Amino acid sequence: MNLLITGAAGFIGSALTTALRTAGHTVTALDDLSVHSPRPHPDHLLQRDVRTLTAGDLDGFHTVIHLAAHKSVPRSFEVGGFEHNTAADRHLIHTFATSGADRLLLASSCEVYGDQRGPLAESAPHRPRSPYAAGKATTEHLADIYRPQLGPGRQIGVARFFNTYGPWEDPDAVVPAFIDAALADRPLTIEGTGTQARDLTHIDTTTAMLGRILDADQLLPVVNIGSGQATTVLDLARAVIRATGRGTITHVPPRPNEIRSFTADTSLFTATYGPLPRQRPLPELLAETARLRALSWTPAGAAR
Repeated sequence: MNLLITGAAGFIGSALTTALRTAGHTVTALDDLSVHSPRPHPDHLLQRDVRTLTAGDLDGFHTVIHLAAHKSVPRSFEVGGFEHNTAADRHLIHTFATSGADRLLLASSCEVYGDQRGPLAESAPHRPRSPYAAGKATTEHLADIYRPQLGPGRQIGVARFFNTYGPWEDPDAVVPAFIDAALADRPLTIEGTGTQARDLTHIDTTTAMLGRILDADQLLPVVNIGSGQATTVLDLARAVIRATGRGTITHVPPRPNEIRSFTADTSLFTATYGPLPRQRPLPELLAETARLRALSWTPAGAAR
């Protein structure tokens, strides 16, 4: 397939670009580099803002995979955090609809579910608790609006990502933050009690699930991308300490609007695209992630 990936310099985008090129697909990688990522950029990266793309730029692509976003939930409360993502998403959806590209796969987030008890199925209502989540919910609604206007054979799908992690993840995310703290002999800081749970999905599993979706004829209107298993933040911290052989735990007050649990209901994915890719045990993956991060870790901090 001839594919375009926006946000291709990011954590998931770069890994997906590499995986799809390895599988033999032709991938055009695009990113405006406005968000720093520690992961090495893919080869032949086009530096360009999504909001400058025209319908002609998308012509000829089998699928456009839109991953570009400012994804920090806390920073989305600042002025511009909501507007930037929704403006880029609306522009790309409209541009796709008027182009000759066949399919558009949009990145959304489990944050749109808000604080609901899991496992969370795609049919659960939107209950966003941050501007970031509200922006992703808006993008999903825009997809619903444009989808009926498309011609025969053209599709818009949405992938709702849960907590993808791996060696090159942004250092402010919980897994690398815990690992970096352990490597620096700093306490692993838990906001609140640590009973909040997250669906931790390794980057290899995430890219494999996306590969299954792209290889299939059908893009679902919405599908969860997650492992279907929840790990508490406290258990994660303990696992990192075991994996690195270092570290202690400290607690600070909980984050405002902290969501108790995210666990993906993966039954729709498996019914449509087959069994979930096998994910190795969390302790093994954490040990591998810690080893790879240690190769580029410096006492100065998380910058790579």
